[in-house]
Amino acid sequence: MVLPVKRLGAGKTRLRGALPAVSHERLALALALDTVAAALDCPEVAVARVVTDDPLVAQASARLGADVVPDLPDAGLNAALLYGLGRQPAGIGVPPGGRAAAPAAALTADLPALRAAELAAALRAAQAANQLAFVPDAAGTGTTLLAAPAGVAMCPRFGPGSAAAHTAGGALALAGEWPSLRRDVDTAADLAAAVRLGVGRHTRALVAGYGARMQGTVATYDPESRSGTVLLDDGTQVEFGSAAFDAGGLRLLRFGQRLQLEQDATGAVTRVTLPTLP
Repeated sequence: MVLPVKRLGAGKTRLRGALPAVSHERLALALALDTVAAALDCPEVAVARVVTDDPLVAQASARLGADVVPDLPDAGLNAALLYGLGRQPAGIGVPPGGRAAAPAAALTADLPALRAAELAAALRAAQAANQLAFVPDAAGTGTTLLAAPAGVAMCPRFGPGSAAAHTAGGALALAGEWPSLRRDVDTAADLAAAVRLGVGRHTRALVAGYGARMQGTVATYDPESRSGTVLLDDGTQVEFGSAAFDAGGLRLLRFGQRLQLEQDATGAVTRVTLPTLP
């Protein structure tokens, strides 16, 4: 299994600011490490290979037990995947024709809630299909896992609209219920959804320490119930109740006002404040 990871400062741009007290690089690293840890725990994975040029990712992944190789092509996600699959040893080398000598898979490194058991079930389903197969993300437009049996060409088409691209390329969309495998994290709302599923220890430490803070603008507010909704920067609408409003020490809100939201480990909004307040 190959997991490509971009340089921490270059990836996950829509996630910037999801945890204001945490650097973007720390959060991106935590997402990757929880994904790598789950892959290493999966009984169906013989080798978990991380392809990266980021020294922090390389060092931390190696400490977890992953096989780490540099992204020598430096030509994007799909090139990194094929390069990682082509590296020896471990019997997962892909010759120039692109056909793996053993079952091979590619996994996106932004699945902090990933359960090893769900990954194993998906890999078994892919093997049973006996063809190139993939798992769509939670939105249904992207791809989190691409798997090929031995002798079948691995043709990664990751990027915008990858689910449709993989289908057009002849890959089978697997229909199993694997919520943690589908829950990739690109935005603050995605992070909150992953937290509700239960994230791994690296991401959990950051969320627990800083309250999963997000920012947005007031969409609705009812002064009688002291509740309303906030439109996050990624376009997601989030509700807050009177307890969260009271916890922030605010007296009134107006439409379009900028707010900061804090969530608990379940993703529920626990406090709404002005961004300038501690």
